[in-house]
Amino acid sequence: MSTRALLRASFAAVVGLALTAASTLAQDAIGTAPPAKATIQQVAFIAGQWVGKLGENHIEQHWMTPIGPSMVAAYRNLSGGTKPGLYEILAIEEQDGTLKLRIKHFAPGPGLASREAQGEAAEHTLVKVEGEMAVFESTGPNALRITFSKPSRDALNIVLDRVRDGKPVQTVFAYKAVQR
Repeated sequence: MSTRALLRASFAAVVGLALTAASTLAQDAIGTAPPAKATIQQVAFIAGQWVGKLGENHIEQHWMTPIGPSMVAAYRNLSGGTKPGLYEILAIEEQDGTLKLRIKHFAPGPGLASREAQGEAAEHTLVKVEGEMAVFESTGPNALRITFSKPSRDALNIVLDRVRDGKPVQTVFAYKAVQR
């Protein structure tokens, strides 16, 4: 087997394991787990510049390393690979012995219109952290589970699990590290 084929098979196996873990979690009711105790250093594995594809879209996340009790990121989704479709500012902050992931979504163009009202953000609480995997959940009618996992030094997977029309829906963001 060639090196390229071996790498491709290894990557598929790692992604499969990450998705299996995420799918197992998806079977549990989203938004019902208690907060997990953690510090920002336990999710420092997320830091880095990450790029990938979501269908035909080019996606990027740039996570700064933790300083003090927080770390911050920017996300960009380019429709068809070139046209701005969505921007996000993300922050993970220590609060009450756990971590909160807060996300603010913006439409591109004049004014960078926010999806959330002024002074509000989508908020998710850490419910599990284990090695290089962290799971955040929100509650309410649009409950969402976000799983960050780092299957290798050069890969970051983010899996979104939610229920739509009574059916589980999963979106996988598979990123590769930006090589410099």
